[in-house]
Amino acid sequence: MNKKTKIIIGLVGGVIIVIMVIWGLSAGSEAYNNVNAPRPFKGNQEAKVILTEFSDFQCPACKNAKLLVDGLMEKYADQIKLEYKYLPLVVLHPNAYNAALAAECANDQGKFWEMYDLLFANQNNLTKSDLKLYASQMDGLNADSFNICLDTKAKKNVIDADLNEAAAKGINATPTFFLNGREVEDYGELDNLIQNLL
Repeated sequence: MNKKTKIIIGLVGGVIIVIMVIWGLSAGSEAYNNVNAPRPFKGNQEAKVILTEFSDFQCPACKNAKLLVDGLMEKYADQIKLEYKYLPLVVLHPNAYNAALAAECANDQGKFWEMYDLLFANQNNLTKSDLKLYASQMDGLNADSFNICLDTKAKKNVIDADLNEAAAKGINATPTFFLNGREVEDYGELDNLIQNLL
């Protein structure tokens, strides 16, 4: 084999290796098919009383408030509507933004409230690998699709829209509640306030 043939074989081999590497990289970076699912809510879609909560999955006070909200939803299930909005305070809670993304990725598969419960139940374990583990254990949720959604931050626009709304309203703490668009100063009074509106 002469020198020229060796060079050609070497070049062809190099090109084949480069093509295989590029193909391997592109095969691993699947695109997420964005669903644009409706925002999650609980209760009566047509209710005249709307309770909106701005919350952070890593916030201890939000976890405590969840017990109150769960009780209110049980008591007034067909009379009020609960809207959940994201306010991840990443300076205090570095895993909160990814947790919000995880909830919204689950929402694309109709599993928001199941993920919501898991995130608050496991508040001290919200790393990205934890989030993927929870998704893999959830019945009826496609973990591969969830992982692509989370890795590509496909729902970033939803989280950022809530952050912008919170900033426009001057909200800088969680949880913050609104009843029919009016901020509630003491959420311990929510039951009484809802009764008055009803």
